Amino acid sequence: MSNPSSFWSRPPANHLKLNCDGSVSARGLAGCCGIVRDAAGTFVLAYACKLGSCSITNAEIWAILHGLRIIRNNNLLGRILVETDSLTSINLISHGCDPSHPSFNLVKEIQDLSNQLQVVSYNHIFREANKVADALARNSLSSQEDIVLFNSAPRCIHSLLQTESSAAFLD
Repeated sequence: MSNPSSFWSRPPANHLKLNCDGSVSARGLAGCCGIVRDAAGTFVLAYACKLGSCSITNAEIWAILHGLRIIRNNNLLGRILVETDSLTSINLISHGCDPSHPSFNLVKEIQDLSNQLQVVSYNHIFREANKVADALARNSLSSQEDIVLFNSAPRCIHSLLQTESSAAFLD
């Protein structure tokens, strides 16, 4: 786990970056999402998922799990950096959790997928560095479908992607 950053940064060559986020509405409905970008900062794919009712921690963990499943199912090659603004999720995945923990099965599946894929790290980042995933997660709360896969960037994140991509080239 690295120190959190206030800005999104491009992954190294031959790496993919999965930025994930979960969201819970005032009514208690949860959603999650993720966006995958390559070393040039180019959009690869994104997803948004309606979860129903769950805790924010579970929504954050579901975001990571769905992302890794989608990466595997789409045969995306490269080393994978996973970023989230949920330190609790990072700690549960990195250190494991007791079998009685409500997130145990999700965490176990993430750990198993990590062994199948080339997951390099799980990193905690500040919310400011996760703006695109945050916007997509909030948008997922109004989704009519259980899960949506985007092969091109949805309109709700266009301007944020452009801003982050421009800033990432300055680093």
